[in-house]
Amino acid sequence: MDGLDWPMRAVPQIEVAGRFALADRAYETRYLGATHALHLHDYDGTMLLAGREQALAPGDVTISPAGMVSSYDLAAPGQHWCVHFAAEGQGDDTARLPFHRAAGTVAAVRERMAHIAACHARASDSPVAGIQAGLALQALLLDLATAEERVDGAAERAASLIDARFAEPLDVPAIAAAVGRSQAHLARAFRARYGTTIPHRLIARRVEHARYLLESTDLPIWRIAERVGISDPQHFNKSVRRMLGASPSAIRAASHAATIDPDR
Repeated sequence: MDGLDWPMRAVPQIEVAGRFALADRAYETRYLGATHALHLHDYDGTMLLAGREQALAPGDVTISPAGMVSSYDLAAPGQHWCVHFAAEGQGDDTARLPFHRAAGTVAAVRERMAHIAACHARASDSPVAGIQAGLALQALLLDLATAEERVDGAAERAASLIDARFAEPLDVPAIAAAVGRSQAHLARAFRARYGTTIPHRLIARRVEHARYLLESTDLPIWRIAERVGISDPQHFNKSVRRMLGASPSAIRAASHAATIDPDR
């Protein structure tokens, strides 16, 4: 067993949430909880879980399943964020929560743990706060379950860059430089994440926006090509035909005809 199967439609019931001190050395204390435990570690050391040693560094996240013994050997005393929780609601659809995720695998974990703890602290006075804490924890757990697919987030950063700046003169070298990865690394990560290439994503975004402009404006076609980042009219025409199955002028004519005769 290398992870916890967690119901994807559960709302976690939180028992404890907060930031706590830890100074264990040489695995001197054995922890055996009745609930699952999510930890965000702020120290260097090792953790013994399920009979295996796991090196820990600041920012690492671990999950200790209920009923599984864990213990620590820290280089120096430190602190960690901790949430103890159980499932409220079950289901057949589950996600595998890993025992360990390296620092930075999931965005903003520290802020999210602090938010969960703050909501949980208000739960006795506000039922809404308790629900907010459970939903926020569930979102974090599911992000942890899928984080391995994203690895370092380079593919997502590249996709966001393309979506936001497709009209600019972007190419693969520029995108790779912007996200701080080699072209080869980014190409592999992007295909693994999205099942397509960076150039295909880029031209798809350009053609999608071109179709919108063709159907909703009277801009000259050459101007639309410029607006979506394709300065060569011939290349624009070929790209639209290849991806949409018709020429830019045919797409515009069909859109205008449908507007004039909506029952057509």
